[in-house]
Order: sequence, then C-alpha cells, then structure tokens
Amino acid sequence: MKSKQKNQLFVATTMFVAIILLQSMVPFLGYVPLGAVVVGASAVILPATAALAGIALGPRSGFVVAFFWATYSWLHALTHPGTFGALLFSNPLVAFVPRLLVGVIIGYLAKRFFIDREKPVWFLFTMGALAAFINTFMVIFLSWLSLTLMPYSGYGIPKENLFLWLAGILALNFVFEFLVNGLLVAAIGRVLLKRLPKF
Repeated sequence: MKSKQKNQLFVATTMFVAIILLQSMVPFLGYVPLGAVVVGASAVILPATAALAGIALGPRSGFVVAFFWATYSWLHALTHPGTFGALLFSNPLVAFVPRLLVGVIIGYLAKRFFIDREKPVWFLFTMGALAAFINTFMVIFLSWLSLTLMPYSGYGIPKENLFLWLAGILALNFVFEFLVNGLLVAAIGRVLLKRLPKF
C-alpha cells in the first residue's frame, strides 16, 4: 500500500473511531432504549458502525474501531456500577471479545468474498445483521460462562437455567437489532463504498 493510501486509511479509520465513540457517549446515537432501563438493556446499533468499518476499510480497521467501542463499554461499566449491564460488561471478556469479533469477522468476510467495490445490497444487509448476531450471541455466551465459573450475588440472577435467563434478558431486543443494523449497513454502505477511496 502506498504512503498516500496509508494516510487515507488512517484518516478513515480515525473517523470511524470518532463516530463509534460519539455513539457510545451520546444517548440515543448508539443505543436505543426499549423500556428495559432497570436491567441496563437497550437495542445496540453500534455493531453497524464496526461492520461498516470492516467492510469499507478491512478487518484491521474493523478491529481498531471495535477495540475503541469495547474499551469505552468496559470503562463505562467500571465507572458506572449498579446495573445488571454494568455487572456483565465490567468483565473484559464480555466487553471486548464480542465487539472485536464483529470488526474482524465482518471485515474478513467482506474482503474474502467481495473484493470488488460492487457489494450487493443483500450482502451489506446480511453483514449488518450478522454483526448484531455475533455481538448478542457472544455477550450471552460469555456472560453465561463467566457467571457460571465465578461467584455472584444480587441483581436477581437465578441459579438455575442461567443461560435461558440471560438469553431472555439480552436477546429481548435481538430482532430489532438484527433488522436495524442490517438496514443501516445496507443503506449507508452503498453510499460509503462509492465515496471512500479503494484501499
């Protein structure tokens, strides 16, 4: 990659980082509350931003953008305790692994199967929806694993059927997230891929 392309890639990646941090910090830009405020649940649309970074810039940039998303999520959970969501995301595994997988997997799939610039709408929608699925599933799985292996108390967490209970809480908004992230990536991705340089 030429020096000019490297600079362009750096600038584009930095812009995505700024966007995902802004979405993380400003209410209603990255999280759409659906009435489950007590347990810290909300529909997350940040996977769309990490997916777009991976699709447009590649898996490395997707990883970087997802890393900043994960870092903010983890630090926010540590500094704002008191909710079930904070309990889960104060665990680095739960905060980092699902987000990093979104950036890397989506970026890899886009690079592996659609090297050309003409990525069809159905592919973009699928990548956005898959980003939401990866994030939700891995948060549920790693939360279940963590709460099974480590002692916990409070928050009304049951001892039995823990996985199903977590799935019921965290997957409450999954259909919404699946559709919204898919639509966002499909709509924004078509325009973005035409505007950004080819890396």
